Amino acid sequence: MILDAGRCGEGRRLLEKRGDHLLGVEAISQALMTGCFIGVGPGSSPAEAEEHLGAAVRQLHGRRPHRFLRLDFGLVEATFTGEPDWVCHWLSINTHRLADIPSLAEECAERYGLTFSERVTWGQLSPEIRNRADLVDTPPHAVRYRFSAVKATAHLSESPEGDELGQVIEKISIGI
Repeated sequence: MILDAGRCGEGRRLLEKRGDHLLGVEAISQALMTGCFIGVGPGSSPAEAEEHLGAAVRQLHGRRPHRFLRLDFGLVEATFTGEPDWVCHWLSINTHRLADIPSLAEECAERYGLTFSERVTWGQLSPEIRNRADLVDTPPHAVRYRFSAVKATAHLSESPEGDELGQVIEKISIGI
């Protein structure tokens, strides 16, 4: 399922309307509800992704006709298929990088107007958001919740740095 890229514009407009910083967890919540992060999601073009997310490291993988293009924006990676008319097939929001890369939270504040803590926890999401998810994997392997309506998956880890639920969101995958 490829989402209508027009729906993704809502996330960017929300930030523009506010004019101030939005909590990163609000942007994560919105992504889990819409399938888009700051105006980018499955169906977006590379140009749209770079317009909303800024400059990226570009990587081509594979051989024709099965090549794919990955754009790495730091917090977000977007993967495109369908050369030469690349279309975003899936998007990853790599929240684990906030703890791994000390400058990333500041970069997100400057680039996107998002304020992130070092860790994004499952308990920071509203109960409304959490209740829309289906648990698909449990420990000891992994903890994953699926948001079927937007083809999104939240990948969690059990961590002492977690919240009262003990779970840190490591990554959000959208489109796969």
